[in-house]
Amino acid sequence: MLIAPKPGTESAARPEPGDFDVALVVVHGMGNAFKSQILLEWAEPLLERMDWVARDRIIGADERHGVTIHDSDLSGDVPIVTATVRFPKQRDRDGPDAPVETVERRVAILEARWSESFVPMTRAQVFRWAVPFMWRAITRTLALFWNTMGVLSWLTLLHHLRAPRETLLLPRTVNFLVDLIRLVVSAIAFAIVWVFLVLVGVVLTPILPLLSPLLLIPWFKNLAQGVLDQLVESIGDVATWKERPVRASAMRLVVRDALARAKELVGDHGDVHLFAHSQGAAVATFALFEELEPAKFNVRRLTTVGAAVVLLGREKWQGRKDTYTPVKTWIEKNRAAPSADQVAWSNHWAIWDPFSAGPITDTKGDARKRWQAAYFPSTKTIALGPEEHAVHNTSQPWLDHGVYYQNTVQVVEPTVRHLLGPDFPPVPQPVEYIRNRLVVIDKKSLGLSTIAAFVIAAILPGLSGASAFFAWLVQAVADAIGWVIGLFPGLDGSGVSGSVAFLIDTTSTPPRLSAIGWVVASALLAALLIWLNQLMQKQTERSIVWDRCPLDVRTWLVLTAIPRALYVLGAAVVVWFAILDWWEPQPGTTWLVVSALLLAIVAAFVIVEPRFSPAPVIVRERESLDEPETARAEPQLMRLGIAIASEEYRRELAARRANLAPEGAWATWWAKHFHGWRPDATPGASDTTVI
Repeated sequence: MLIAPKPGTESAARPEPGDFDVALVVVHGMGNAFKSQILLEWAEPLLERMDWVARDRIIGADERHGVTIHDSDLSGDVPIVTATVRFPKQRDRDGPDAPVETVERRVAILEARWSESFVPMTRAQVFRWAVPFMWRAITRTLALFWNTMGVLSWLTLLHHLRAPRETLLLPRTVNFLVDLIRLVVSAIAFAIVWVFLVLVGVVLTPILPLLSPLLLIPWFKNLAQGVLDQLVESIGDVATWKERPVRASAMRLVVRDALARAKELVGDHGDVHLFAHSQGAAVATFALFEELEPAKFNVRRLTTVGAAVVLLGREKWQGRKDTYTPVKTWIEKNRAAPSADQVAWSNHWAIWDPFSAGPITDTKGDARKRWQAAYFPSTKTIALGPEEHAVHNTSQPWLDHGVYYQNTVQVVEPTVRHLLGPDFPPVPQPVEYIRNRLVVIDKKSLGLSTIAAFVIAAILPGLSGASAFFAWLVQAVADAIGWVIGLFPGLDGSGVSGSVAFLIDTTSTPPRLSAIGWVVASALLAALLIWLNQLMQKQTERSIVWDRCPLDVRTWLVLTAIPRALYVLGAAVVVWFAILDWWEPQPGTTWLVVSALLLAIVAAFVIVEPRFSPAPVIVRERESLDEPETARAEPQLMRLGIAIASEEYRRELAARRANLAPEGAWATWWAKHFHGWRPDATPGASDTTVI
């Protein structure tokens, strides 16, 4: 498929095999993947972001620049997308006043799909294997959640106690109270999660081995076979990877063949990047470093996301030690190769992703160090490992693993910049920090508002007044529908009201929702609140990721705190009315006042917590501990206020306001009245609000 460039732009010639500058091989995760599924999942956000950054006027781009797609073969033997990217070369090397030079980068993206390369294991085999694996996964999940909830809160408290006063956002006493509340709330939340996961494990341990024999019972087979087949399809590949070495080798062969095809596309001088998710990361990492010579395939970079490298390791052979040291093997591979043939390794792990469960290391001690280095780097947190990116996908447990491709700032754009190479202009460090920090605040807000939505939905329909209102609403809607039906000749709508009778308890005065009605109302209310929350979050995320004329940070923080405050305060009010309504005997005034104060404190903390919680930093790639002390130090932590006050951020914001008109009439009005944009302004002419 050829997409013609816009009028007035230069057309990029269709590249031939051997002419590409870089080829990206994407490898899917566990479960059955359809042809082109993983290719589209990643090629679309990568090319979309590539076009956005290449056409950014802040780097001197114009209508000549951007992405031209040449071929989009989604049904061939090897699905592939090819494109040419044109962008202004960074001018720092030749001086800021040097003329704009356009770079043309030819890119190919192809998939390695191994899900149909072997015969799957039987249900009985998968379910027998699943019990010990389930407990290992639960243990790793609890360790990750404890680090994210408990250890991070404790480290934050200690850091603020030792930090100089001028680096703190609040007075030291207030900071201590905020940190202490965070620690207590996080510990309670972790205890609830621990009990839930352990109970799930205890219940499933005797059930999983029995699921396959139970399918011999006709009624159970009709009821559960579809669900069980989907479960086997999801985890069967994992069992095959660990328990069947011959079939595991077939998975790796697919990766090797895709790398060979990528090498044909780039020839002798282009670069090949390997990009793998989940179980695919375990497959790709083992194939690349244990079985292949990366230089023969021109592999220059491995990027893993949600990687189950440590969780899955290598295949298990009878009579062999099940040991696997991917970091050691990677380092040894690089040391044996010339510097031009060494493989860089970037690993992205979401803070709530139980499958990756943190950094990739060979020992638990190194994992703890590199996890801590993501938040509070020091000489005591140095350990060997790839470049680590702790990212925020959704800030919701069990949802983070499958949506890395939606994380534009922390996952997609770093991958794009690797593909575009060293000629692409970099982002100033304070500007990059601000965007990353705002994404963290935004995603934490999404998670907290979602929790508040569940609290509101679970309690509100059970309150006396609300329950009576919902019962009246259900009856009124049913009566209205019945009346409309009765308007049509030959139709009788009188039965509609009776069809919803099970939702209403008519024995109470006034009528209230029945138990089933409460559950139904809670489910519908939760769906509505979560949908609204996600809708608002998409708008706030767009302002960070896609708006070329961004709001200043203070305005953004205030605006995005409003929906979070509404959700959290709503949850606090609902909980207080539940105490008033359900507590027996009726609580006294003192207890009501105390409970209101406690709820107000917790609500205030939840509202401001995303702003004051620590944001992760990139832990750089480290292949040796024998570097000079100055080179070994990890990057220093930056604070949002310092980044906003930096000359780099002020200059960038002023330039965007001067050169880039906001999109849409409303955005133009807002930009003019609230953050200083003027169509006739020049870079540096507008003031920047700092905090």
